[in-house]
Amino acid sequence: MTKILLVDDRPENLVALEAALRPLGQDLIAAQSGEEALRCLLNDDFAVILLDVQMPGMDGFETAAHIKERERSRHIPIIFLTAISRELHQQLRGYEVGAVDYIAKPFDPWVLRSKVAVFVDLYDKTRRVEEQAAQLTRSNRELEQFAEIVSHDLRNPLVSVVGYLQMLADGSAGELSGDAKEFVERSLRAAESMGTLIDDLLSYALAGKAVGTLRATDAGQAVDRALSNLHADIVSAGATINTKTLPVVRADSSQLTRLFQNLIGNSVKYRSDERPLHVDIGAERESDHWMFSVVDNGSGLASDEAGSVFTMFYRGSSAQGRPGTGIGLAICKKVVEGHGGRIWAEPGDGGGTVVRFTLPAADGGAHN
Repeated sequence: MTKILLVDDRPENLVALEAALRPLGQDLIAAQSGEEALRCLLNDDFAVILLDVQMPGMDGFETAAHIKERERSRHIPIIFLTAISRELHQQLRGYEVGAVDYIAKPFDPWVLRSKVAVFVDLYDKTRRVEEQAAQLTRSNRELEQFAEIVSHDLRNPLVSVVGYLQMLADGSAGELSGDAKEFVERSLRAAESMGTLIDDLLSYALAGKAVGTLRATDAGQAVDRALSNLHADIVSAGATINTKTLPVVRADSSQLTRLFQNLIGNSVKYRSDERPLHVDIGAERESDHWMFSVVDNGSGLASDEAGSVFTMFYRGSSAQGRPGTGIGLAICKKVVEGHGGRIWAEPGDGGGTVVRFTLPAADGGAHN
């Protein structure tokens, strides 16, 4: 049941308010002074406050000002009721201290009830949304904890399996026949793939969790760290990475490095066999954010796949025969959205893939 606070120094007026609002079926709390109203607000939440303007001691305007000063009550809508202060300047004063409406006495019970009902409905819907958000947060936290536990519990026996398979492959347990050796090698590759999948699942579970306070972060330095981590793969692929001057953005430094590392690593993994790989990384200012682009001339992206590549476990037509778990771009999406941005992909002109994403600018303002 939702609570409504009725504030008036005259008992007969409180009786009239209660009679008008009783059909709403809500919990009506009465206070006969501004001081008493403020005490009520210390412990309870209210959908709306009906506040008389003319009261001895602390009047309605002063009471409203105190209500709006408090963090707990500042968002509660206030409807002023008055039989005296009907002048325009008094109404304007009421709106200045945070009132949402200003009703003259004697009031029409139907009109008053319908106005209060709107705020009660809004309050109930807001509470439901907040409860759903809290429940979703709890579910996400439980899922992250589950992923961490499962990843840890799966990794320990997998390390043992890989160790024994390597011993067999190296001949430590004696020479194997041709078929047996091939089976061991296949099992070893499968176990290593499972290890990669476990690592990627854990990275995905932690991607949103690890985005902490966003600070001014040099995107160029994040790219440099990503390139250092990918150095061996880039050299092996004979790839060329061209980086334009990149801005300072509001981001988590380690997550921004992970984002660039996944995107560049994806370009390296899905390079074309027909031409050397080139990857261009740049950024353009747009209002209060930067739009980054990672453009490659790799194996390309079909236009009908552009909307699916950031889905968990999705692997496009160009992924056939190439290693991967289909989680890398899903991690990118989670990281970008954790920063309040968005990410999308599109086919490049003349082949290849273009991935674009947005991040908030460090200064947060418009760019001149």
